Amino acid sequence: MAKTVVVKLTDDIDGGDAEETVCFSLDGKHYEIDVNGPNAEKLRAVLKPFIEKGRATNRSPRAKSARPSLSNGGKTLFSQLSSEDKQSFRAWANMPTARRISDVRVKGWMAAGKP
Repeated sequence: MAKTVVVKLTDDIDGGDAEETVCFSLDGKHYEIDVNGPNAEKLRAVLKPFIEKGRATNRSPRAKSARPSLSNGGKTLFSQLSSEDKQSFRAWANMPTARRISDVRVKGWMAAGKP
């Protein structure tokens, strides 16, 4: 038995048929709105001067960054280790080629007595 499912978007502004879903973020909150072509153009026109002056980021509006801010001038714990300690950590953590090493892992190594 075949089934056809039709999804019909309704414009959140005027209640008519919507043609697209527009995603945007403001003040750390992420929004989606279903709009028709003219309403999408209005939204983009209003935001255009801010977008032109703003900085693009790699963050997805659907996912918050899991990266904590670094209070120590941007350095990770791993980057502050000596070369010998870095080798010791990599052997302990079985991470010979990892490029990004979290502070949590380094703290675990330190708590284990830097084996």
